[in-house]
Amino acid sequence: MLSSNIFYSGYNIFFSIMSLFIGIGSVFLIANSNRFRSMLLFQIGGLAMIFLTYITTQDHLLYSLGLNFRFAAFAQIMTSILISVLWINAATDLYSHRLANRETLTIYTTLALTLCFYYSFAGYNSAYITLLRQLFPLIGISLLFVVSVLKLSQRPSVGSSLLCFALLMLGGKLVVSAFFFEYNRLNLNLFNWLWIYVFTVSIIFMRFDLYKEELARCWNSLDKLNLQIMNMIDLSPFPIVIARLSDRKLITLNAKASLLFGIGHKEIGYRQLSDIMIDAQNNEKFQQTIQENGSVDNFDVMVCNLISTSPFWMSASAKILEYNNETAVFITFQDIIYRKEREANLQNQANKDPLTLAWNRHYFEKIVPQRISECIRNTRNFSLLLLDADKFKKINETYGHKIGDKVLIGLAEICRSSLREDDIIARFGGEKFAIFLNDTDSKAAAHIAERLVQNTAQTEFKGDDDALIKVTVSVGVVSSEKTASFEVLMRQADEALYLAKRGGRNRIALYDEQEVKKYKRRKTKTTKQRDIHPIFQNEDNEEISLLGNYESKMLEKQK
Repeated sequence: MLSSNIFYSGYNIFFSIMSLFIGIGSVFLIANSNRFRSMLLFQIGGLAMIFLTYITTQDHLLYSLGLNFRFAAFAQIMTSILISVLWINAATDLYSHRLANRETLTIYTTLALTLCFYYSFAGYNSAYITLLRQLFPLIGISLLFVVSVLKLSQRPSVGSSLLCFALLMLGGKLVVSAFFFEYNRLNLNLFNWLWIYVFTVSIIFMRFDLYKEELARCWNSLDKLNLQIMNMIDLSPFPIVIARLSDRKLITLNAKASLLFGIGHKEIGYRQLSDIMIDAQNNEKFQQTIQENGSVDNFDVMVCNLISTSPFWMSASAKILEYNNETAVFITFQDIIYRKEREANLQNQANKDPLTLAWNRHYFEKIVPQRISECIRNTRNFSLLLLDADKFKKINETYGHKIGDKVLIGLAEICRSSLREDDIIARFGGEKFAIFLNDTDSKAAAHIAERLVQNTAQTEFKGDDDALIKVTVSVGVVSSEKTASFEVLMRQADEALYLAKRGGRNRIALYDEQEVKKYKRRKTKTTKQRDIHPIFQNEDNEEISLLGNYESKMLEKQK
């Protein structure tokens, strides 16, 4: 046979070994993919074909194993049947992605084995044995070649073309071996190995095509996934923004976020998170938290609409993720305007007097030291007023507490209308009000206090029977020119109010340490009077001091 002479020269030995190495290597190249199962069957059958063409011319190798010529013929035909079955399965798998029908293959194999047994043992005929040995592989290779051509016509490719060429070469080898072996000019050892190279190259091209298909399928799946993600983002009831982590540029946002922040889809590439999160310090803290923890939940941020530029509060929750091969921040926003308004209302309720809507004592004692610190840093003056309604207990006893409450509300309104917006007015308890004046020296503070006294005296309040009620106030004035301590200022303002009361009420009094000491020395203090402010001792009805321990501490120091 043709392939029995492959070792005639060193040239043929070298290429034969190379061919076998590449042929066996190509089996491993395609063994791990179901898409190449038909190619695997074909390649195994082709390698078996090389073995068959070798042993057909080397009968002595079989004889050396103890086999006679009948068993040698049987072994050769059995190998041909095996090759044929492999190639039939390869053809059906290539055509329909499944192996040959089991019943059909059983009938074909049974018939082939019957002929094999008969002509090898019962009716031995060397001519028929040679014919069968070549016929079975030709049936398989022909069927495989037809299917390959059909596939090539349906979907042309370099790999399929090379596969058809390899099949044609292997079929040509079989034809030459079967019918033209006597012609030495056709005894070409080239057929013995060249089809392996062509087949291997076809497999490489097919794998490239497969990779391209898989890549296209992956990109298509990725596009579908991105589309699904965008649809899910758009269907979300919350505004969603996705931004790059590195430079904080916006990547995408849903329709609700676009409407909320006033950003069109054409502007996305030019905008950053800082354009919508306008509080720089809070924004930096938000970014730092994400960098450290990888996520953040319910973080209150100040944002704005780029069209209206009006800021408002939102709650942001964010997480770092991969989006389109970029490290991005996925942020959802939740409206907390009503929550902030409710918090502000609760804060006002906690910090304001419910009757007069002026600040309460707790807030005054918390905020005024902060304002004093600001004034000291900016080297500005400030003043403190302590205002008290004269003989207010008589108003309650004469007209009732309802009218008394009405008077207190009116006093708070007089203070608000007579002062600036940044001045702090607080009801310090009962009928007493404390006022902090920013950027005001003692002279200006005295002028403001006089205006309060005059405006109160000129105001008339109506009782239940339309009776007109007039109220006067006394005001104690102290300035930072004396001290910058809040506690000392409060004590001095209370002592200045004491001077105003002692001076006849309906007037103001600036703090004067000498005057305070002079009046105190005239008083005979009893155990009972220590809890009563000196300015109320000559009144027909006692009025209790609402400054807590300020008066007690001051009196104890004078003992």
